[in-house]
Amino acid sequence: MEKKNSVYIATSLDGFIADKNGGIEWLDSIPIPENEDMGYYKFTEDIDALVMGRTTFETVLGFDVDWPYKKPVFVLSNSLNEIPESHKDKAYLVKGTMSQILK
Repeated sequence: MEKKNSVYIATSLDGFIADKNGGIEWLDSIPIPENEDMGYYKFTEDIDALVMGRTTFETVLGFDVDWPYKKPVFVLSNSLNEIPESHKDKAYLVKGTMSQILK
């Protein structure tokens, strides 16, 4: 089976994901015409899992919403020791170098 990695990410015009304080509130300041999802739902139809870093994972955990992902989430972190008990069946901790992880 051929495997491929694809990226879907929101970035500012200057190429950053988070602001200088690590926040992503700037995403809420961008008008979204007719609640368009910008292709995210179509993108997720064609993937098997999501990969995110520890900071993104912890940010999502801090949202006051139900877990928003239906696919498995792999959290890349060499500093996180375990996934919280509440999300152990939804997210999986992955440690190592990028080449080790991709194998």
